[in-house]
Amino acid sequence: MIITAANQKGGVGKSTIAVHLVTWLREQNLDAALVDADVQGSSSVWANEVDPGTPIYRFHTADEILDEVKAMTEAIVIVDGPAGMGEVTRATLLVADMALIPCGPSVLDLRAASEAVRVLEQVRRIRGGAPRGAFIPNKLQKNYRLSEELLVSAKSLGLDLAPGLGLRQAFADAAGQKSVVSRMNRPAEAAAREMEELFQYLFGK
Repeated sequence: MIITAANQKGGVGKSTIAVHLVTWLREQNLDAALVDADVQGSSSVWANEVDPGTPIYRFHTADEILDEVKAMTEAIVIVDGPAGMGEVTRATLLVADMALIPCGPSVLDLRAASEAVRVLEQVRRIRGGAPRGAFIPNKLQKNYRLSEELLVSAKSLGLDLAPGLGLRQAFADAAGQKSVVSRMNRPAEAAAREMEELFQYLFGK
């Protein structure tokens, strides 16, 4: 199974979700690997700091994604895509079974996510319906209500609307502490619960 995190905009949580997800899967004793497709390489460094045993690959061209990712032997491959909807991101969608689209709460975030959805729809037409897609609302303020536009977009496009992640300092601190929120101290408990709820939702469907 190949899962890619994609969005037009950077800083929406792709790397945070990718690193937490591959770590969570390995903690479930599942055979999981991370592909860092972003030239910045932040997720590969972070994931290695969290768990040096995590299989990590760095592919930065569309050809590498198309040729190498499908050939990987791990049961579950998490792909952290680059910002933007260029040929590398399109390649990750062409090989994916599931596409995760983190989306911040602002209008600009929603517009950026809409571009990711547009490309996802193109890929689905080519592939006859795959990959399955899910919006992940991110950086939500307390008591934030999801915009009607996001709800309508998810429904009309046949995308899942996954449980959201709050705007929490623990998520920002995790990389600096070379950790994930589930392994951090008590102030990270709420963030850890949100991640657990998200992953249970994604893999319980």
